[in-house]
Order: sequence, then structure tokens, then C-alpha cells
Amino acid sequence: MNKILHSTYWITGLILLLGILLYGCEKEITIDIPPADPKLVIEGIIEADGINQTPPVVMLTKSTGYFEPTSLSALESLFIHDAVVSIRVDNVDYPLEELCLNNLDTSFLDIAASFLGVSPDQLNGFNYCIYTVPLGNLITNNYLYGEVGKTYALTVVHEGTTYTSTTQIPQLVELDSVWFKTQDSDSLGFAWARLTDPSQLGNAYRWRARRINQNQDGEPKDPTFVPPSGSSFEDKFFNGASFEFAYDRGLVDNDDPGDAPRYFNKEDTVAIKFCTIDMDVYQFLRIYEVEANSNGSPFSSPTTIPTNITGGGLGLWAGYGATYDTIIGY
Repeated sequence: MNKILHSTYWITGLILLLGILLYGCEKEITIDIPPADPKLVIEGIIEADGINQTPPVVMLTKSTGYFEPTSLSALESLFIHDAVVSIRVDNVDYPLEELCLNNLDTSFLDIAASFLGVSPDQLNGFNYCIYTVPLGNLITNNYLYGEVGKTYALTVVHEGTTYTSTTQIPQLVELDSVWFKTQDSDSLGFAWARLTDPSQLGNAYRWRARRINQNQDGEPKDPTFVPPSGSSFEDKFFNGASFEFAYDRGLVDNDDPGDAPRYFNKEDTVAIKFCTIDMDVYQFLRIYEVEANSNGSPFSSPTTIPTNITGGGLGLWAGYGATYDTIIGY
């Protein structure tokens, strides 16, 4: 008898719940989202690999409302053109200069594309603007560039407000080895690596990979290094240990017909860019990737993405210590 009563109450409750949900679906709910004041967004990077002299790149934009238009002209209007930007290292200040594609010779298109991590084709028709070393010094590499172990203090002054941030290029940590391994397939799989983490706690890393074998148009399959989901990680759970791990190749929008999303092919030649990063950069990237991968999901919760910018700005000033490896296709 108790079982019968329990079942009856459960069924009745379910019917009432469904009735409430159905009734709620008939009501129109309007939510007014107040407009947010635009904020300065800083996206800056300085990196070193111990060999090349790579200058810093800083992009300044203003934030926009969630429902604002996203046309090409609207995006171009977000760039900040009148800021005073400088970087301090070894007690010396280095002013940066704004460079816009519309004001540069087309020969600099490849340089700008490399800085921004996109293909030159993606820059056609869009006037990207960045702050970097003055143009003459950009050619000669005798002004300011990333060096392993050094700390770089960024200062941006715009409309009377000063924004600051500090980042470090950590010591390089090379992968022990890299290889390709199929996953339930004769030809498709992931890129694998073995890493020995240094003994001190607090190291963080980021993995990106690029297929450099040619596509059907005779161009490298990936124009830039692609971060897969969860590309950054720290050594909290493996400090000082040696271990193996794997990554898929991430999602791109320029696959050849027949390419399998997220999978490498055994014929691919894969260049790997493995970077050391400080903890502020790791925390930003970790939350940023969670938000990016859950975008549009009705079950995701909004998250505040951290920033290492002081003064009320948003974004990230990041130092990278880069090492490279290659998996040869077969």
C-alpha cells in the first residue's frame, strides 16, 4: 500500500511539474540588458625562442555590447588609434608605434599576419592596426624583442587613463620527444609528446600545432599554429614528473575535402609550438577556452574571464617561451 501511495504521489508531482513548464512556455519573458560602458581591451604578446628576435605586438580595441553589429566596418571601428604605448625592460622604456595595414606597403602583409596568427589572405580587405616597434627598427630588429627570463612592463595611456600590466618570458622547457599515433583508425590519430617537468612547482605550458604539408591549393594546410581545446595546463598534479600526453589538432575552417575534424592524418607533417607561460597567462587561457568551447550552450554558466591588466581594462599581456618540434608524416 505504501508503495502504491508513493508511486501515486510521484506521478502526480510529475504531472504538476510538466504543467508548470508548459504554462511557463506560453508566457513571453523580456529581459532588458543594460548597455555596458565600453572598456579598453589589450591583447599583447612578447615571445622568445632563444634564437629569433621577435618584437612585441599589442592590439588595442574597445569592448562592444553583446548585441552590437559585427560587420567588417563595425569591427574596424573598434581599434584604438590615439594611445601612448610603451614597454619597460631592464629599466629602459621603449615607446611603441601604431602600424595599420592601410598605411603599409603590401610587403608587410606577411609580417602582420605572422604577428596576428592568421593567414595573409585573412587580412585582405581588413585594416588591422597594431602597436609594435617603430617601422625602421622592425626591419633591423635592433630595438626591442623578447628574451628568455626577462620581465616586461606594459603601459598604455588612453583618454587620460593609464593601464599597466607585467609579464615574464619563463625559461624554456623542451619536450623530450613527439610522435604520431593512430586512434581506432589506420590513418587518423593524435599528436603525442613526452614532457619532463622541472622540479620547482608553478610551471605552466601551452601547446599549439600546425600542419605544414601542402593542401590541394599548394599551400600549407594550416596557415598558423592552432590551439586545441585545453591547450594550456599547469604542473600542479605532475610537478617534477615525466609523462606522456596527446592532443587532437583543434578545429579549423579551412580543411581540405576528406580531412577529418580534429584528427591528424599519418601523412601530415606537424610542426609543434610548445610554450612556457606564467600563471597569469595560464589562468586567462584556461577560463577563456572554457568560455569559447561552451559558447552558445544553454547549459553553460557565464564566467568572468580573468585579466592581468590594471586600471580598469580587459584582456591579456602575455609572455611566451617557445620551443619547436616536428612530427614527420609517413
